[in-house]
Parts: sequence; structure tokens; C-alpha cells
Amino acid sequence: MGNVLIIDDDHDIRDALTRVVKRLGHQANTAATLDEGRRLAEAGDVDVVFLDVRMPDGNGLDAIADIRMTASAPEVIVITGWGEADGAERAMRQGAWDYIEKPPSVRTMTAPLLRAMEYRRGGGAPQVSEFRFDGITGKNTRRITCLELAAKAAAGEVNVLLTGQTGTGKELFARAIHDNSPRAGRPFVVVDCAALPPTIVESVLFGNEKGAYTGADTSRDGLILQAHGGTLFLDEVGELPLSAQKAFLRVLQERRLRPVGGREEKACDFRLLAATNQDLEAMVRQGLFRQDLLFRLQGIGIDLPTLRELAEDVRLFAEHFLERSRLRRGMPRKALADDFVAALAAYPWPGNIREVCNTMEGVLALARDDEVLYPIHLPLHIRVHAARFRMGDGEASRQAANGEAGSTPSASATSRPPGSEFPGSGPGDNGEPMPSLKDFRDVGEARYLRTLLTRHAGNMRKLLSVSGLSRSRLYALLKKHGLSPERF
Repeated sequence: MGNVLIIDDDHDIRDALTRVVKRLGHQANTAATLDEGRRLAEAGDVDVVFLDVRMPDGNGLDAIADIRMTASAPEVIVITGWGEADGAERAMRQGAWDYIEKPPSVRTMTAPLLRAMEYRRGGGAPQVSEFRFDGITGKNTRRITCLELAAKAAAGEVNVLLTGQTGTGKELFARAIHDNSPRAGRPFVVVDCAALPPTIVESVLFGNEKGAYTGADTSRDGLILQAHGGTLFLDEVGELPLSAQKAFLRVLQERRLRPVGGREEKACDFRLLAATNQDLEAMVRQGLFRQDLLFRLQGIGIDLPTLRELAEDVRLFAEHFLERSRLRRGMPRKALADDFVAALAAYPWPGNIREVCNTMEGVLALARDDEVLYPIHLPLHIRVHAARFRMGDGEASRQAANGEAGSTPSASATSRPPGSEFPGSGPGDNGEPMPSLKDFRDVGEARYLRTLLTRHAGNMRKLLSVSGLSRSRLYALLKKHGLSPERF
């Protein structure tokens, strides 16, 4: 028998779900608000949570992280009357078990609940605390979810595809999966697909016999055979030439290979991990990547978030790399000035975690015997960005750094006063009747909320801090103007 928590402001839905839960032999508890639901999740031993999206005191998607981080780490099944593909993706990225639309039927409620309970009885996922990771975990739910997936992957032999921008730590995750797997201590062979010589790529991968081609003075094992008994990591697998993709697919299927110029095949037992910063599905559509190989690669997919998506963890990463570098150099501890921390938070880190690491190395080189770190110790481009941010141009400079030119409203659009589309309401008054004050306020309110959601949707803390509104007031205004965070 398990414990189920139902968080929904609809009394009828709570009653219907309670009946289903009890019929299946489980205990049910209910909450009509997110705050009450969080308290119940923190206080009790909860296995599964049914969570509504539109709640009177906030968006349920923003509560998934808090609920998943409670001591019992329950599985979360999202239920919503505003079902959208983007909302489903966002829920899954936050670690949700499933995403179902209202009105839920007995079948749609029962199936995911049974599967989640079976999963819990089977012991669930390996804990991140048991996963040896040579890096910093951070507090962001998306990163913790990635570590949970890596812990699951390490326990088996399934192929893993790591995706994410350059600098997000794909190789670090690959090494952690290997080091926590039954193959730990055996070879971990990295193949940089972007650096493979086009003319001898098959020789590098599969090996060659002596005299197989001009310059083949000796027989050599390829990188794949060097991974025998261990793990083969294909870094930037999207760069693997099409000709090599076909040959590698057969090796992957048969676990046997024939060296270039060889007559006999050799057995090769390896675990495959791969990584890319490219959209392999788009490459498949363009004929640049084999679909059958992609299917083979993505047994488990782990999509690593950018550092912009881990904004609350930037200081943690910076302090981690500072401490690591300080200890390596035998330097005394450094304190961080408030404006140093503020500059770190304002910068978008387009190079992701790798850029933080390199930046902190440079900071220590400049600081030397200084006991406190100030913005002057940071690279010039980060200091310039912080200055622009302080002067109110933070969004424009963030977009410029991220290559988002053209996405910021023009100066004339941003400087236009709220409601100026009404006749007689702008600086160039043409004599037409002015709107009522209520209509004027409503138009300005709606425009402000749209801009707020466009810039900060998905980050509830930012939405509240920028707007200065309480969570309940923000949602009341969104409802008033027919706006939904899931649409932005």
C-alpha cells in the first residue's frame, strides 16, 4: 500500500482521484493549494503526487522541483486542463512522471499511478548521493534530474546519448557514467569525431593490417578495439562521416569488426556513450546523419541544461572552481565582494560551465595575494556586461551575447507609454477622444505581462522579483488578461 497526495483546487477532481486511489488500495491525502501541498509533501511519506497546473497560488509546474526534493522524493503526475506540448516538455524536464489532461478518466488516472507505484516498489532510481561525480552537483532540479538519469544509466549497459551546448559538461557526465558502472577500472576510450582524419577514418576506428594502405608500416588496433571490455565514448558524434556511420552501425549491432586490410573479424565488447552539441534529428532530415544509427545511440538520452538555465547555481560553480584552483596552486582562501557576485549573476555565460572554470582560473591569476575578489579581477567583457546590466540594458546585452539580435523590441516600441495605441493618448495627440483610465490601465497591464512572460517565462522567481507582485496576484492578473505562462 502506498501514499498518494492530490494537489488540485477543484473539489470534484480531488474526490474522483481519491476514490480511484483508495479503490487501488492506497492511502490518499488532498490539498487545495500549492502551499498546503508542499507542506504535506515535506511532512509525510509520499509515493506519488497528482499535481494540477493552474492553482490559485501559483503554477504547479513551478512546484515540481520542490516536491521532488522532499525527503520521500515522490513521483509527480501532472494533471491539467491546459494541456500543451510545451507544458508537457517543461514538466518532464522538471522530473515529472507523466502529464495527463483533464478531465481525467479512470483509465488515464489509473495507468500512470500503477506504473509509478510499481517503480517505487522496485526501489526507484539510484540516488544521486550514491553516484560518484567528479564535479559539482548544484541545486537546480534540471541538473539533478540529469544526474539521476546518469545514475540509472551507469547501472546498466544501454547506449547513452548526451546532448547539450559546448561547455555543459558532456564528457564529465560520460566519465561519471563509466566510473560508476560495472566497467569501471577498464578502458575509457574517447573518440573525437570532429578530429578524425577524413582519409583514414576507418583505419583510426577499426584498425588496420600491415600494408593495408600506403604508410601502414605495422598492424594497429583501432580505437574501438582499444575499448574492449570498457567504454567507448564518441564525442561530437554528429561529425562522424556518413561513410564511417554505416560501418560503425554494423560494429554496434554485431560487436565484431574487421580491420582495414584484414581477412578475419575480431570480437569487441564495449559500452557505447556518445555526445553532441548538434540537432541530430535535423541532420537526419537533411541526410547528414543515419536515422538507424541515431535510434541505436539514444537508448537513454540526457539533455544537459545551459548555465543560463542554472542561474541560481552560478555562484556555486564559481566557488567550486575557485576552491579547486586555489588548492592546486597552494593559495589562501579568497572572499567574494558583493559586486563580484553580482557581475557573475548578470553575465549569461555563453560558454557554459567550461567558461566559468576558465574564468575562475584567470581570476586567481590576476588576484594573486589579494584577499577579496572584486569585479576588477574579472575579464573585461564580463565587467562591461555587468555595467550595461546596471544601466538597464541587461536584456539587450544578454541577447547580444547569446546571438539573439532582433528579438528585443525597438527603442521606439519600448519607449512608447502604455496605452499609447489609443487615440489621443500619446505625445502626438490628434484630438480624438481619450480612453477611460480603466481601459488605459488594462492595455498597459496586458502589454507589461506579455513582455514579462516573453523574457522570463519558466523562471517564477524572476517573474515575481521583476514584477514586484505576489504569486497569487500575478496569477490573478494573468487570468484576467487570458494569458498563460505555458504559451511563452
